[in-house]
This record gives sequence, structure tokens and C-alpha cells, in this order.
Amino acid sequence: MTARKNISFRISIILFYLLSVGTIAFGSLYFFRSDIMPYHYSFLHLTPEELTSFNPNILKLMIAFLKIIGSSFIAIGIGIAIITYRGIKKEKPWAWWSIFVIYFFPIVTTYIITIIVSNNITEGHKPPSWLALSMIIDLFLALILSARILKCHKIGKK
Repeated sequence: MTARKNISFRISIILFYLLSVGTIAFGSLYFFRSDIMPYHYSFLHLTPEELTSFNPNILKLMIAFLKIIGSSFIAIGIGIAIITYRGIKKEKPWAWWSIFVIYFFPIVTTYIITIIVSNNITEGHKPPSWLALSMIIDLFLALILSARILKCHKIGKK
């Protein structure tokens, strides 16, 4: 491995680990909350009191969904860390594809939903769309920097 490739590959590993930490942090934020996020109330155009007085079960259901989403992102983040350690660092092409498949769809869906929610909030808190976008950028930078070393274009060829 040349020095330049080595540096690019090391940067990609750091980016994969940053992606993992960011994903676990995001998941933890949702999982450990006892209330929905302020931008959820803004989207609904309701205060916490109005939502609870309307139907307290809606809030309980929304909190349950946050916990499901949070635990899923925690699992994805842990999975990315394991795949990076067990596969990417050992230059295994399957690891590159695994991270792409496991992470691409949830984060792109999250980004699209944050844009839709944000566009429907006229006043109040808005979701951090920039965070999802930065995670997408991190993912693609890491994938691009590691693709040649991992020879991802040669999977299935002998």
C-alpha cells in the first residue's frame, strides 16, 4: 500500500468510526428521552399540554416510536463499529458493502423525513436536517476513500 493510499484508508477508518459514534449518539438521544423532541410539537402545532389533554396515548405511542428508532440507530452504530474493526481494517470488501447497505437507507430516509417535517413547520423548533446530511456526507467520504483499497469493484470476480 502506498503512503497516499495508506493515509486515505486511515482517514476512511476514522470517518467510519465517527459515523458509528454519531449514530450511537443520535440513537441514544431518542432512546433515553422521556418526551418527544421540541420539533415534534412544532410539527403538530401543539404544546405538550394540548397534546396530553387531547389524548395522552398519542404521546405514549410517539415516545415508544422514539425508543424503537433510537434503539435501531444504536444497533446500526454498534454494527458499523464492529464491521469497521472486523472487516474494513482487515481490507475485506464485504465490509464496505455491508456498511453501505446497512447505513444508506436509514440515513437517507431520515434526511428526507427531516426535510419534509422542517418544511411543514411554520414556527418553532425545526429538526436538524444538517445532522442527517452531514452523516450522509461522512458515509460517502469514507466509502470513496476506502473503495480502491478494498477493491469493492471486484466483488464476485476471480
